[in-house]
Amino acid sequence: MRGRPRLTRLRRFQRSLCVAAAAGGLTLASCSGSSATSSPSPPGGGATYKLVTPGTLTVATAVSVAPAMTITGSTLGGLDGALINAFARDHHLKLRLYQTTLASMVMAVEGGRADLGTSYYFAAAPPATVYYTYPYFWERAALFTESGFPYTGPSSLGGGDLGSVAGSVWAPYLKRALKSNARLFPTAASAAGALINGQIQGYVNYSDDEGIPPISSNPSILPNLLQPGQFGMPTDILNALAYNFVQCGNSNLARAIDDEMTRLHKGSPSPWDAVLTSNGLTKNVDPPLETPQQSCS
Repeated sequence: MRGRPRLTRLRRFQRSLCVAAAAGGLTLASCSGSSATSSPSPPGGGATYKLVTPGTLTVATAVSVAPAMTITGSTLGGLDGALINAFARDHHLKLRLYQTTLASMVMAVEGGRADLGTSYYFAAAPPATVYYTYPYFWERAALFTESGFPYTGPSSLGGGDLGSVAGSVWAPYLKRALKSNARLFPTAASAAGALINGQIQGYVNYSDDEGIPPISSNPSILPNLLQPGQFGMPTDILNALAYNFVQCGNSNLARAIDDEMTRLHKGSPSPWDAVLTSNGLTKNVDPPLETPQQSCS
């Protein structure tokens, strides 16, 4: 677990926002079980993709946890919400919410009840029944310190105390590496508060905590990204990528969403820079736009 609500590998997310004024106003209609049909030609003349209901993107959702996705009534927000809203706007589609559970989301997309599954994490090879978009959110483990502290690695701490959350994935590594200098707190807020109050020298959690109180209201606290091997931590617990996904036979939809993400990253600053800023985040959580390993046969 981590310092705030987390759902293993199929997990969490989300905070309300628009990429542009129109994007944030899109709402979700009620669900429908119509058979899949082909979409009109998408912007730019790309290949057509299938939709459960003509003119409507049916989005499977399960949980609302900032900053990856928020669900407020019939409105999607957060990082994934900004991407989906922009895609629907630019492709002249309505949005329809298909509310399900994380455990059932793959089956909803595979079974043709939803076009798009959201906020999916996989530890190793992805399921063979769905096709993944580019990742849109990169959770990276970080050591938060005062901005003036010259952190260059564990040896630069000089024996100071580090904090994390009891039961977090990092706790056993910190205890082994630091012994009595590792201090565990009941919540992320209490650990962050101990850092702000000078009770500990650093605090380990995911870097997106920079957008969450109390750290978000203390600009002097900054994340230092942890590297594999530091405090004995392996790569797989330092990084987690969030994806959306479609049916294997509907990979054109995933590619069209990837094209949307590419457009959002154009310019300096780009529209996606505005999305990150509006969610209290930095480029630390913006992953490379790369297609992941696919298991579709």
